[in-house]
Amino acid sequence: MVERRSPKPDVGGSSPSWPAKYEKREQSMNIKQKIVTYYEETVVELKKVTWPTKDEVRGSTFVVIITSIILSAFIFVVDRLLSLGVSSFLG
Repeated sequence: MVERRSPKPDVGGSSPSWPAKYEKREQSMNIKQKIVTYYEETVVELKKVTWPTKDEVRGSTFVVIITSIILSAFIFVVDRLLSLGVSSFLG
């Protein structure tokens, strides 16, 4: 049997029936301040991203191109076979 734990009682927003707590700072901000804050937070988060190297991008691109070619060929063959089958069936 799985043990069920209730959410932490002092954390707002941990339960769907409990709305998230908003800081008063956010409620008193005007639209310009919100945009600036959003931009600053976005820059901070983008600095945390581990970006792929050129070799990783090149390898992934190669896999996507090859997979697309194989899938296209498969769809072409299946389409031709179905087309021939339907045309011979209908006469």
